Amino acid sequence: MVNLGRDIKLELDYDDGRILDVFIEDGDFALQECEDCLKQDLLNELWCQYYDWALAYTVGSRLPEFVNMPMAGIVVAGLYNAIREPLQREDRLIEGRYNIRLTEDGFICGVFPKSRIRPREISLVIRRMS
Repeated sequence: MVNLGRDIKLELDYDDGRILDVFIEDGDFALQECEDCLKQDLLNELWCQYYDWALAYTVGSRLPEFVNMPMAGIVVAGLYNAIREPLQREDRLIEGRYNIRLTEDGFICGVFPKSRIRPREISLVIRRMS
């Protein structure tokens, strides 16, 4: 079993990935753990472009490169790779178990955390930015 982490619970804009606020419970920052924490971390990683987060070149994804791109063969292959890259760096996921499905609104990515004997899929939904 792998510890999936604990972090401050963020209020996110699920249309563009902006962090709007933090949740407060009983006068203190709300925390989230396990699969909820992993999901928040992965969504932040996918929404963030390389070098946007404290100039870190190992945090982020290439997804912003695909905004307003036509969904033609080579572009779609590049998009799949851009989605897969941050997932492959994450050691809390079962390697290679990614179900990426493009939709008209963006994509849905199913991942499997290492937190259970019988893994349960977590869905990450990213809406297409315009």
